[in-house]
Amino acid sequence: MLLVDTELALVANPDDRLTRDMKGQELLIEDATLPIREEIVVSWFRSVRSGVRSDQFEVPYDADIDGQGRLAWAAGPVMKALSEELSGTGTALVLTDQQSHILVRQAPDRGLGAWLDSIQMGPGFRYSEEHAGTNAIGTALAVHRPFVVAGGEHFADLLSTMTCAAIPITDPRNGNLLGAVDLSSRAEDASPLMLPFARRVASEIGQRLLEDTSEATRVLREHFVRARRRTKDPFVSVSEATMFANAAATRELQPDDHLLLWEWVVRAIDGHQPVAPEVVLTGGTRAVKGFEPVRDGGVLVGASLRLVPPSSGVASGPFRAGDRPRFGWASLTATELSVAELVAEGMTNRQAAAKLYLSPHTVGFHMRQVFRKLEISSRVELTRLIVERRP
Repeated sequence: MLLVDTELALVANPDDRLTRDMKGQELLIEDATLPIREEIVVSWFRSVRSGVRSDQFEVPYDADIDGQGRLAWAAGPVMKALSEELSGTGTALVLTDQQSHILVRQAPDRGLGAWLDSIQMGPGFRYSEEHAGTNAIGTALAVHRPFVVAGGEHFADLLSTMTCAAIPITDPRNGNLLGAVDLSSRAEDASPLMLPFARRVASEIGQRLLEDTSEATRVLREHFVRARRRTKDPFVSVSEATMFANAAATRELQPDDHLLLWEWVVRAIDGHQPVAPEVVLTGGTRAVKGFEPVRDGGVLVGASLRLVPPSSGVASGPFRAGDRPRFGWASLTATELSVAELVAEGMTNRQAAAKLYLSPHTVGFHMRQVFRKLEISSRVELTRLIVERRP
C-alpha cells in the first residue's frame, strides 16, 4: 500500500487502484487488477480538496433553475427526438447549464427515472465536481472537454454503480461555455457508443444554436419596429449580441452602453433589480420607465427598455454624469467595483461572471472600464490598489 500526499500529482501504477480515505485529506493506493487513468486521479485530488466525502452524497438543489433558456430551447427538439433512440438501452439523456445544474432529463425506459432520482440526478440538482466529486458532467465542465467516468472511477461511493459520458456545449457566437449534454446508465448497461452518441447530440444542439442567432435577431427587430411607434422617449431593444435604438436613444447612447443595458436586463430578469430601477450608463444615469422581456416560443431573446430622466433631478436631454468623476475609485459603478474586488481575489473573468450572474464578455468589458478609470494596465496593479484601499 502506498500513501499519496494530495499535494502531489502522483498517478497509480497500472496494477494499482485508488481508494478514498478522507481522514487527513489523503488518498490510498491499494493493489488491484484494474488500471486507473491519470485524469481520474487528478479529478479525485480536486474532489478531496473541495471537501467532498466519498461516503456521503448530498448535492445542492435549486428549484429556480431556468429550464426554458436559450440552451434548453435549442436542445429540446434534439433531445426529444434522439431520446427515442435510447429506448430499451437503459440510458438517460441529460442537459445541464454551465454550472452543472441539471436542466432537462430524458429517461425513456421504465424504472430508469426512479433510479436517477435515487442518486439525485434530476432537474435542479447540481452535479459539479466540487459538490458531487468526479463525474462526467462536473469533470467535463471543469476541464472543458469530453469526459467518461465508469463505475468505480466515480469519487462518490453512491455513483459507483453508474457510467456516464458528457460533452461540453459552447456558444457558437462567442465560444462561451453554456452547459453539457450527458448520457448516464447503470454500469452494467454501459456501452462504448455512449460518448459518440453524446457527441452527436451536442453537435445537433450546436447547429440549432448557430441557426438561432439570426432567428433571435429577427424576432427582436420585429418587436422593436412595432414597439418604437408607441413612444417618443429614448427606446431600445437589446440582446447580448444586438441593440436596436430609436432616434432619441441614438442621440444619447454610446457604444459601450449596449453591454451595460444588457447586464441590467439579465439582472432584472434574474430578480436582482429594485422595483423602481435605474440604469447607470457611460454618460450618466437613466430611469427605466418601461421594461418588457422579448421571448420567442418562451425563450428569452432580448428585452425592450424605455429610458427617461431619473427622479433624482438629473437634467433631461443628453445623459450627464452628474457629480460622478471620470477617474479614480469614485468613478467606478457598483458593478465595476464588484468585478474589481473579485478579480483582485484571484478569480478569472469566467468565475467572476458566474458569481455576478454576468457573461464573461461583460466582465471583460467592465475590467477594461476599471483599468481605464483607475489608469492601470494589469491585474497585479489592480490587486495592489485594492489591498492598499482596504483598512
